[in-house]
Amino acid sequence: MLTGQRILITGANGGIGKAICEILLQNNAKLVLFYNKNKTQVDKLLEKYGNDSIEIHEVDLLNIKKIENVMNLISSSDKIDCFIHSVTIPIENKEITKLQWEDYQSHIDIQTRSFLQIVQSLMPNMKEKKQGRIISILTSYTIGRPPNNMSPYIVGKYSLLGLSKSLAVELGPYGITVNCISPSMTNTALIEKLPSKLKEITASQVPLGRLAEPKDVASMVLFVCSRSSDYISGENFLVTGGQTMH
Repeated sequence: MLTGQRILITGANGGIGKAICEILLQNNAKLVLFYNKNKTQVDKLLEKYGNDSIEIHEVDLLNIKKIENVMNLISSSDKIDCFIHSVTIPIENKEITKLQWEDYQSHIDIQTRSFLQIVQSLMPNMKEKKQGRIISILTSYTIGRPPNNMSPYIVGKYSLLGLSKSLAVELGPYGITVNCISPSMTNTALIEKLPSKLKEITASQVPLGRLAEPKDVASMVLFVCSRSSDYISGENFLVTGGQTMH
């Protein structure tokens, strides 16, 4: 389905990131993967699929200069057909009164500033080809009532949603689509610090009776990467088992 496609993925070592990598590799894509320090899951992908299909780079997405250097290197070697932004930092369960602006800034920088810098680097080539896919992984908390005590994470995701919609408008005339995918609480290491009771309550509120799994999100990513989504842009797809509805 994706033969000949070269796809850049941030957060490749995360639970959702690894599942996205797996399904795209199974569909014959070539991947360029960003990870930060820990690459346990990336190494497993390399062991399973080999170096011919995977190119890896250690990139701290809070380091503007590092992003610039790596993007110059990537862009000089070959085109990128699709960019998937699947990165976040651990979620802390804290009341707003106990937070500082720096808590919000770190989420905005990792979610939105790095996304913008990477997209700006990719835009000239995508515009020239009049083709490209840009996908950001958000959260269903960007729809409706957000939960308590997670405001920095939610603010970061909302800022990314706003930027993605703006890009969809501005890049559409060049044949570039920009979409978001918003899963509900997903069973990954990211939610390990959340209270177990919260996770149990959340699962009980899902009509399908369980938390999302990374493969549920990856399947939607595959669709948005494929030619089946050619005429879809500016959307925020919910993957929530019916828990959240537009």
